Amino acid sequence: MIHINHLIKEFDPGVRALDDISLHVEAGEVFGFLGPNGAGKTTTIKILTTLLRPTSGTVTVAGHDINKNPLAVRMSFGYIGQQIGLDPALTVSENMLLQGRLYHLPEKIIQERMETMLDLFDMSGQGGQWVGSLSGGLKRRVDIATALIHKPKLLFLDEPTIGLDPKSRSDLWAYLKHLNKEEGMTLFLTSHYLDEVDQLSTRVGILDSGHLRIIGTPDMLKDSLGQDAIHLTFNQALQPEVLSTIRKKEWFKEVIQQEEETRLYLENGQQLLPKVLQWLDTLGLTAKSVLLARPTFDDVYLKYTGKNWLLSDASGQGEWGGWRGGGNNKWAQKWQKKALESPTGRDKNLEKEGGDTWKKWDDQAESGWGENQGKPPNQKTDAEHPWPRKKNQGEAKWPNDAESNKSKRG
Repeated sequence: MIHINHLIKEFDPGVRALDDISLHVEAGEVFGFLGPNGAGKTTTIKILTTLLRPTSGTVTVAGHDINKNPLAVRMSFGYIGQQIGLDPALTVSENMLLQGRLYHLPEKIIQERMETMLDLFDMSGQGGQWVGSLSGGLKRRVDIATALIHKPKLLFLDEPTIGLDPKSRSDLWAYLKHLNKEEGMTLFLTSHYLDEVDQLSTRVGILDSGHLRIIGTPDMLKDSLGQDAIHLTFNQALQPEVLSTIRKKEWFKEVIQQEEETRLYLENGQQLLPKVLQWLDTLGLTAKSVLLARPTFDDVYLKYTGKNWLLSDASGQGEWGGWRGGGNNKWAQKWQKKALESPTGRDKNLEKEGGDTWKKWDDQAESGWGENQGKPPNQKTDAEHPWPRKKNQGEAKWPNDAESNKSKRG
């Protein structure tokens, strides 16, 4: 389904966001793609979805080369981003109709698939509701439904459950597992929740600093560390020479230190724990706390990235950042710096003005349109609307170009 061979992406000469990565995702897989902020995850997805061109290497999606046939690639996948990609000023049906028209689907097919999708996501009869009035969980359902309107073979999910409550998150994954198991859809997933990746992924790839560190099944990656993990907390980080001595001990398959915590991975941890503590005592080491546990996916992530998932800004906006260029968005920061250093005074307030504008629009979209009217402010009546709605499901009739031009001349 996805074939990436020796992919390189440079934004600045000599600075590689992706450095010679290769991976293959088979049809029907749920492929988890993990990495800290700035690792290159979003850059990879933008290349796979034809939003960025690679510097070198070959990439095919659903059998189509992204450079030679980008249109066929776009027709083959659906995309669900961190931000919900719906127009809150339109109804559920109008959003789905718009998406279907963008994929050049006949209206009859769109209507049939709208009914199928609304039924699948337990939203039958809600096609006429304003998207801005829906809860976050319902918005996410509609977001996925619009991404599936053209029956894609592949679905990209960029942190799809971020911000959802536990029930909405569980419901969403029930729908996605249905699509994967029953429909055979391939899922390419990045997630803020390691337990999602652990439980749902067929295989996982871990990316760090533009390099693909490891690919394997979740169980294989956890088993590579050992059967058990001993978590030790000391008053201060261990000295390099002490850590080197511990790593040479035959008991341990892996030793990882992060600040004051040291993790020892081994087989038969319950049996060896007393001996380990006695041996550490001979080195003059007394732990403040000791915990024996099974290796988790956080341990795997820590091994291959050197970062604790829970302590890192894993839910941040990646190397491209959010809507307003915040967080670790190094490209937006570079642009903002140039704007603020502009010789013209008009650019000096650009960052503040832009941020305030985005915040106003974002807050409006997130808060809905209020409980009184059930429709967005300044919403035109059916008589004033440029494409009057039909009475059955609020479907949109697109304006006639000649009538539109005539109206403008008048």
